[in-house]
Amino acid sequence: MQTKAIRIIGILLLAATTAWSLDVSPLPKNMTLSQALYINCLQRTQTQQMLKDYLMVALESTYKNPKKSLKEGIPLYDKRIHQLNDYFLPLLSDHPKEKKMVAEALTIWNESKKLLQAPPTKANALILEKNFLKMVHNLGKAKVLAKKSFKAVGMTGGLCRDPLYMSNTYLMKLWGVDLPDYHAVMTKRIAHFQGNITKLKAYKGNTDQTKAYIDKSEKAFLVFIFMYEDSNTAVPTLISKNADKIFVYIRTLKKLYGSMLH
Repeated sequence: MQTKAIRIIGILLLAATTAWSLDVSPLPKNMTLSQALYINCLQRTQTQQMLKDYLMVALESTYKNPKKSLKEGIPLYDKRIHQLNDYFLPLLSDHPKEKKMVAEALTIWNESKKLLQAPPTKANALILEKNFLKMVHNLGKAKVLAKKSFKAVGMTGGLCRDPLYMSNTYLMKLWGVDLPDYHAVMTKRIAHFQGNITKLKAYKGNTDQTKAYIDKSEKAFLVFIFMYEDSNTAVPTLISKNADKIFVYIRTLKKLYGSMLH
């Protein structure tokens, strides 16, 4: 069963190199608040990319060397989350509740970092999933500092994560992690994606280019839903490939919105 799972994973992640790579770049010099919030949004998404690598290691897949990706990505992520906290916490002085939650995200990361560096276990996968969901929530509180113009970038952050959430949930299920709410979770993620797409379509700051990527994302997601619901479809391969395609579209859309920030 394990060997079959590994073979399936290798197939379903073909052509996913660019989309899934963990790119933790140094912070820009003289970083603006908008840039910091944009990077923080990416930082939240990358918790899910690290969980994906962790699950790939657990499934004994060597495709794109997830063990190497984690080993190299963890210290870079660790350095950046400390730097961003040092940047955000003083600015959040007038927002004590949000400041406390952002600070707590670092504590959660310190625990999670140790789990990522240890041999994978199903129990720890569930802890990491829970921890990273909380990190995404807590780090998001930095958005209290955002201007209204940042709203679209924030929504694309959620859309970037949705295909990762779903793929990671699927990988855990394939590994044999006990997920009694599997279908309910997947249904919730689908509804969340669709809700944010609707909001983005109504965003007044859209350009012809952003509208085109919203349309591509929406159409790709319709295929994703069809494949998820069709029990006769080769779901493992097709769900992952379409999740990857959606991630690429949304990441491009996110960059377009980010380029509009000043």
